[in-house]
Amino acid sequence: MHNTRNKIREMEALNDLIQIHADKIEIYEKCRQYCAGCYLAEFVEDLVQQGHYFIWLMSSYLRKTNAGEPDFVNRSVYRAWHELRALYAVHKTTGLLAAFEYNEDATIRAYEIVLADLAPDHELKQILHHQKQILIDNQRHIRRMQDPPGQYAYP
Repeated sequence: MHNTRNKIREMEALNDLIQIHADKIEIYEKCRQYCAGCYLAEFVEDLVQQGHYFIWLMSSYLRKTNAGEPDFVNRSVYRAWHELRALYAVHKTTGLLAAFEYNEDATIRAYEIVLADLAPDHELKQILHHQKQILIDNQRHIRRMQDPPGQYAYP
């Protein structure tokens, strides 16, 4: 019984993360029009492809474990994602890079919620930890683009 409950929670969490990445892909695809012809175009394309890859990887894991789609979904992680994004949207009027950073930050927080719930030796934990590290690297890259070196040269 306990194992079944864990499988259901795992399925819910993965489906939440899949939906989060689907939302991010939609956001980044809409941003393409604003980035066409500028230095962000390639980065946005990388984020879109990365989202597709993360979805494929998590969906493959669900199929491999014969988990499939759950009949019911708690969606607590997905709700947390929307609350974080709404919080950022309300308190910031920002440019594209800042919006990208907030999306990555909200996604990282969703991963932290899911990872905290998994057993330490769980195979899925390694996969999600690796994806989280990639998201952190994305966020650092975005921050570097926002504050290029030498921008604030002091006499």
